[in-house]
Amino acid sequence: MRLKRFVGIALALVTLSATTGCATGFSAHTNSQKPSGNGRFATAGNLEIRDATIVANPKDPSKGTLLVTIYNSGQENDAVIGISSAEIASQSKQSIELPALRSVQIGYNSTTNVALSSATGSLITGNLVPLTFYFANTPSLPMNLLVNVNDGIYSGVKIQ
Repeated sequence: MRLKRFVGIALALVTLSATTGCATGFSAHTNSQKPSGNGRFATAGNLEIRDATIVANPKDPSKGTLLVTIYNSGQENDAVIGISSAEIASQSKQSIELPALRSVQIGYNSTTNVALSSATGSLITGNLVPLTFYFANTPSLPMNLLVNVNDGIYSGVKIQ
């Protein structure tokens, strides 16, 4: 009788520790979650791409605006010299300077804007659109960015 009780308690403790162990320790899944799709993150050399997304008007899926913050953690200046995609054309032809040890915000609450256009109307809310960022001193960086509607937190975004 005592042996059955001991085995039952031991089995309960093993089950309890096995089911709760997934949320503890340095490699726990709760410690290694990635950002959600509506704000992609990536790194290219010393450049950190933060919260990259596209905002489009659902009534006109041919036009959108890029929202992104780029932090240059390097000691030398860099620049965005192009943004391209097979599906999307960037209307921004100017170089965007990325000063050393500074962040540059593009899009919302910024004087720097990158208008995007699609001849095929692929700027539909929920689509992932492939864009490649080209830099003056850093290798290019391909990303898939989620298209968001200009509503809610994106309601103040101007679409040109």
